[in-house]
Amino acid sequence: MVEVSRFGGSLLSGHYRGIPFLQPTPTEGIASQRHGAEASFPLVPYGNRIEANAFEFAGKRFTMQPNTADPFCLHGDGWLAEWEVIAQTGSQAVLLYVRRAEPPSPYSYEAIQTVRLDDDGVALSLSVTNKSDAALPYGLGFHPFFPRTPRTRLKAQAERYWTERAGHLPDMPVAVPAGLDFTTSKPLPGHWINNAYDGWNGQAWIEWPEYGLGLSLAVDGIFRCFMIYSPEADADFFCFEPMSHLPNAHSMSSGAGLMMLRQEQSFSCSIYLRPVVLSG
Repeated sequence: MVEVSRFGGSLLSGHYRGIPFLQPTPTEGIASQRHGAEASFPLVPYGNRIEANAFEFAGKRFTMQPNTADPFCLHGDGWLAEWEVIAQTGSQAVLLYVRRAEPPSPYSYEAIQTVRLDDDGVALSLSVTNKSDAALPYGLGFHPFFPRTPRTRLKAQAERYWTERAGHLPDMPVAVPAGLDFTTSKPLPGHWINNAYDGWNGQAWIEWPEYGLGLSLAVDGIFRCFMIYSPEADADFFCFEPMSHLPNAHSMSSGAGLMMLRQEQSFSCSIYLRPVVLSG
């Protein structure tokens, strides 16, 4: 069971047989202001941060304004906006967010998020359509908060790890450090981690042995990156954030996974969360 809010297009909770697989956590999003916490929210039209709140594209320079207490414009717009519920049944909700350009931001778009339950889990689908007059780079993602218990374990295979520099921005790609390589299931580190990984195979596995519960996370092919954020061992949550692009991709010459959309062009992505009772 999941609880959906139109504030931020957020999930407020997620449970399987009474056991939480999402962790409501206070953030700076709009659902926090209305309900006290988010358990997951969509990232649109990009995730994470843009250095200097500015980027160049097609010979033009665009600027953004900070949207929270963070000095950078953080996680795009969707998590700070009221979405419209355009369809709803007992097992599915479809939410719409229409963003009109508000200078200095050039972004004007429509986003649709579908939350669908089935017998095995929950699917989250997200699409964006460029409504701007000009082509612009877009990215999508999801920002779920998961419970962190003393015995929580994570498995997620990636090719590269990005070090973190000032401003919580990615610095350099390096080989994945042994202590932070989750190719095989292992506990989360006891220290701060706020790092991007890329070259991801699109699969992840989380275990909470205390609860006798695991969670399979699978994404479509557009997701090649993820962020792991956990402030400390004593935190009751950690974040595993699938993204179509790297943080600060707007400032990278390759675009680092951003999709160039002309007016009325769209792209979409999805993730599937499947709780599993651990054997033994």
